[in-house]
Amino acid sequence: MKYLSAIILTAITVSLQSQSFEGTLTYIVDLEVSPQLIEMGIDKETLLNKMKAENSWSDTIRTTYKGGNYYTSYGETCLIYLSNTNKLYCMKLSGEGSDVCIVTDASGTEYLTFGEMLEIEKLDTQVVINDVNCNIVRIKWKQAGTYYYYYNSSMFSVNPSLFEKHICDGLAQFLEISKALPIQTVREITGMMKVTMTLISSKTENVDDNLFTIPRLVKDKKLNTMKILGKEIMKIKKNKK
Repeated sequence: MKYLSAIILTAITVSLQSQSFEGTLTYIVDLEVSPQLIEMGIDKETLLNKMKAENSWSDTIRTTYKGGNYYTSYGETCLIYLSNTNKLYCMKLSGEGSDVCIVTDASGTEYLTFGEMLEIEKLDTQVVINDVNCNIVRIKWKQAGTYYYYYNSSMFSVNPSLFEKHICDGLAQFLEISKALPIQTVREITGMMKVTMTLISSKTENVDDNLFTIPRLVKDKKLNTMKILGKEIMKIKKNKK
C-alpha cells in the first residue's frame, strides 16, 4: 500500500504526457513596421530585404513537438529546445555561420535586458481565427513590449509541466493557462515592429528523436568577447570524414 500513491502519480504523469500534441505546426509570418522606424527611413520592404539577405527571415515557420522538446525551422536556420538542458540551440543549416551555435538559457535570464515581466493575463474577449474560436493570453514586459497568444484549449493540447522552465517568450506562463499550443502569436516590439504568426496547417505524427540531436559543441573565447546575459556562442565540432 505504501507504494500505491507513487504508482498512481506515475500513471497520471504518463497519461498527461501522452495527451501532449506530437507533430508539426506550420505558421505563416507577417511583419508590420512601427511609425518610429518608418520615420528613420526603415520601411517594411527595406527591413524584410535586409533580414532575407541575412537569412534571418522566413515567411513560413514550422515547429515540431515531441514531449518537452521542439524543433523550429525557418529558412536556413533551425532552433532546437531541449527540456533536459532547458536551453535553446540556434544553428544555420548551411553557408556562412553554419559552424557556430548560439545557446540560450530558456529560464529567461536574457530577458532581464528587456525589463521584468509586468503582466500575464487571460483576456475576457474571444476572437475567431481561421474559423477557430480563440481565447487570448496577454503578456507584457517592462521594455520589450507585449505578446498575445491566441489558442483553443481543445486543439493541440500540451502538458504544461513539460515546458515549466521555458520562461523565454513567456511560454511556460502561457501554457500554464492555455494547456494548448497557440493558433496565432502576435509580438509587438515597442518602437520597432509587430510580428504575427498564424497557423496554416498541422500534422500529427510520430516524431523521430534524432530530430533533436545537437552536434558536439566546444567553447570558443574568440566568439564571446562581448558577454550577453543568458547566451553563449559555441563552435560546432564537425566530424572528420
